[in-house]
Amino acid sequence: MNSSIDAEGPMNRDEEQLWFRNGTILLIVFFVLCGGGLAWSQWRVKRADRLAMRSWLSPNEPDPAVTAAEIVDTQDATQVSVGIYLERIPSLSMKEMVWTVVFDVWFRWRGPSSSPAENLVVVNGSIESKERQAEHHDGEDHYERYQMEAKITKSFSTKQFPLDEHLLLLALENGESVRQRMVFVPDTENSNTSSRVVVPGYVLSNWSLIEKPHSYKSTRGDPRLISPSKSTFSQIRFGLNLGRSGWGLYLKMFQALYVAVAIAFLSCFIKPTYVDPRFGLGVGALFAAVTNFYLVNSFVPDTGELALADVVNLLGTLTILVTLVESTFSLYLYDICGEQDLSKRLDRMSFKVMLGGFLSANLALILAAAL
Repeated sequence: MNSSIDAEGPMNRDEEQLWFRNGTILLIVFFVLCGGGLAWSQWRVKRADRLAMRSWLSPNEPDPAVTAAEIVDTQDATQVSVGIYLERIPSLSMKEMVWTVVFDVWFRWRGPSSSPAENLVVVNGSIESKERQAEHHDGEDHYERYQMEAKITKSFSTKQFPLDEHLLLLALENGESVRQRMVFVPDTENSNTSSRVVVPGYVLSNWSLIEKPHSYKSTRGDPRLISPSKSTFSQIRFGLNLGRSGWGLYLKMFQALYVAVAIAFLSCFIKPTYVDPRFGLGVGALFAAVTNFYLVNSFVPDTGELALADVVNLLGTLTILVTLVESTFSLYLYDICGEQDLSKRLDRMSFKVMLGGFLSANLALILAAAL
């Protein structure tokens, strides 16, 4: 035994048990706190996103984080029946935060012949094209149908990517007539979506058509409105839910990370004094995890949000770091303290705990983001 080992001296049985027990506890605490905390955070994000999506399509609930709608008298307002039929979604880009939609919209109303489509605007977007396809006027009864293409800006939430869900919201207003003079009435019986509405990688479901008051924090200089009141418009909303179609993207994104973590676990079966392979596996796995991190970031916009993909990468990177720390302690026990048996026991225990903890933490993250 060399001098460094003599200086430390052999451990007694109580000291060995203390090392073994503390190592086990530290590993378990790491995965419980790290995995549990990250899963809890993802569950809260999922719950908040679903509540927000429900609020946007609820006629009675206020919209999240926007100006509260003002209650106005609509007794004398013209009632305009509005229906929407979605034809196609030509493009959708999370990274560019924009999507385009082709749709038919029709209006039925009784009274003045002025068309509600003349001053129609798309909220958070622009009308790229508008073509009148049909019209019918019989005295005071009027009907018009248009086909439009709109380009809409949307801040896609990346917090649950790649198990993300989104609400595509097509919102229309008449920019000239406030809600006191014109109210849209949803034609839910005839509205629908075409089978041609497809977004690769997503499943479309649960469309809704509602009317909701939408207020602006200014009269915008309209002399017909009393300042400093708000200007409130009748807004027709067509909402469509998007959800991931399967686990293909998730597995594609993280298969390299999972292989890297598995390779790092193999270091527990290498003799601690074989320093190059023992630590080389962990260092190589760490570089692979960092590369996977940059790959994931190429899919989503740089919003500053911590996405599920970032959380999975973070968990994998920290786990690889833990394997390197464990190898360092194992080498200390084997070479400095001369406790070869304790070093071997620590490696076997660490492998079981790290493998179980990593799998459990990933399962918790998936369940929190998917349920």
